[in-house]
Amino acid sequence: FKREPLSFRIAMLGSDVRLAACLQRAAQLAGWDGGVDQSGQGLAVARIGEGPGAARIACVATARQGEGGVRVTQLAAAVDIGRIVNHDIARQQIEGGLVFGIGIALGNPVKLRSGVPEVTDYEALGLPTLADCPEMRIEFLASEAPPADPGELGAVVAPPAIANALFSATGLRLRRLPLLSDGI
Repeated sequence: FKREPLSFRIAMLGSDVRLAACLQRAAQLAGWDGGVDQSGQGLAVARIGEGPGAARIACVATARQGEGGVRVTQLAAAVDIGRIVNHDIARQQIEGGLVFGIGIALGNPVKLRSGVPEVTDYEALGLPTLADCPEMRIEFLASEAPPADPGELGAVVAPPAIANALFSATGLRLRRLPLLSDGI
């Protein structure tokens, strides 16, 4: 039983109209095609916190298979963080989080010893370089809700959106991070 991913998620959001608005806007920004097989598009939503002060984001990732493997070509995100105090810093936080989320999804595994990372330098994480970063379309939804912290939103939403995009592109459901650790 397959359901169109956008309408499925909207039905699951309950009464969170702000998150539904994020999801609909992210789909518009990405040119959502209905999530058909082989489209290479996947979406995800996240809310950090509860109530009117919660931060909300929706992201549509687009991935393509090519000679060098799988590549994320676009991330479209719609964000609701309430009243924005500093628009430039909020955008930088979302962009940085999305790039970090790409690293979580497609970078190197983090090995732990007694619950502590063995390697503590960023280079070992396999974060994407500027040349490897996809096109990013980010839009903030106007809101008079209390300001919310945008800091972790991109890092939280990018990996599941990328996983769903890879599923659409390849037909394989990858459930461990980093996603390509077991190969395709």
